Amino acid sequence: MLREVDCVIVGAGLAGATLAVGLARLGLSVATVDARSRSPATPGRDVRGLALAPSSQRLLAHLDLWPALAAHVTALKSIVITNRGQFGSARLEAAEVGMPALGYVCPADRLLTRLDAALETLPTCTAYWQSTVADIAVGPDRVALTVGNGDERVPICTRLLVAADGLHSTVRRHFDIGVTRRDYGQTAIVVNADVERPQPKTAFERFTREGPLAVLPLGGTRVVVVRAARTDEAAGLMHLPETDFIHDLQLRFGGRLGRFSALGERRSHALALNRAQSLHAPRTVLIGNAANTIHPNGAQGLNLGLRDVATLLDCIGLAQARGEDLAAPALLATYARRRRPDHARTAGFSDGLARLFGLDLGPVNVARGAALLACDLLPPLKRALMWQLMGLRGESNPWLRAPEA
Repeated sequence: MLREVDCVIVGAGLAGATLAVGLARLGLSVATVDARSRSPATPGRDVRGLALAPSSQRLLAHLDLWPALAAHVTALKSIVITNRGQFGSARLEAAEVGMPALGYVCPADRLLTRLDAALETLPTCTAYWQSTVADIAVGPDRVALTVGNGDERVPICTRLLVAADGLHSTVRRHFDIGVTRRDYGQTAIVVNADVERPQPKTAFERFTREGPLAVLPLGGTRVVVVRAARTDEAAGLMHLPETDFIHDLQLRFGGRLGRFSALGERRSHALALNRAQSLHAPRTVLIGNAANTIHPNGAQGLNLGLRDVATLLDCIGLAQARGEDLAAPALLATYARRRRPDHARTAGFSDGLARLFGLDLGPVNVARGAALLACDLLPPLKRALMWQLMGLRGESNPWLRAPEA
């Protein structure tokens, strides 16, 4: 039986599911399609931590998702940035810009479980788990497609198709949208650990010639570590005995937090810059990692994708209020135009850091130290960096405004 919905979102990860909740709050009917199973009702004990910018926190608050997460997040009041083996450092403080926090560390499974529950309970949402989309055909006022799960096939018509299906987006490839790519030759290894002397509400970003090393508090003595390594060394690091990996980690980070111990499961992710050459196609729009994947410097990737969600919600809400087509070419072009500056600025920011702090050359080492020292000594430069990290630079989107108390 043919189903008709206002929007089909391919990919029910963090960005896609958040968009689905937002569209449902606007009164639209939504179907999400994802190859994974629904998250278990009981979150795991030791999962990766997500660094959520204040822009993301505000969006989640507007969608009424934040109250269920607030008890599980760790607010970041300070961020300490250093360059291993060189002079110069910077300390960013939320109080300097009048903000309650520079960001929030949230267990990934808590957020995903909350989103999955919303997809199952919101009356205008239909979630297709362990499913894929095929047979995409764009007409003048609808997109026809097929959702498949094993031998079952469900034909669906929608006004708007959203690609939120990640780096290797099936939807993006269907429309032959090219990708500009830069391989950093690095792999990020993510692992949780205990520290001997935790510094509550403080995150650390330490640049080394192999790549950045970030340590984020998860509460108590537990932290999440993101350790970038050269790709040709990553496999060896993934299989190091725990004591040897801790020794390597200690060597690169130093003794500021005391001894590391009790490693969790190690996960690895290749690092590259990927930018879609277009953000829209007929009746179709790209968000999240389908549009951009960037270096994890400054933890900007997920937050960039959630700002895609906020902008698309604003565009659709305005069109809805005017009684206009939710996938009109002008609306999709407006979304793309509004997102380009943030995409360019954020990708350029993370890419610039990756290249500047990835070179082991004498004059460059001096420049890196001078840059950190200047950031710490020059208030306007420091404030600009903090607004960039918080995802609030130049933003007037109502979905990203601080909710009224």
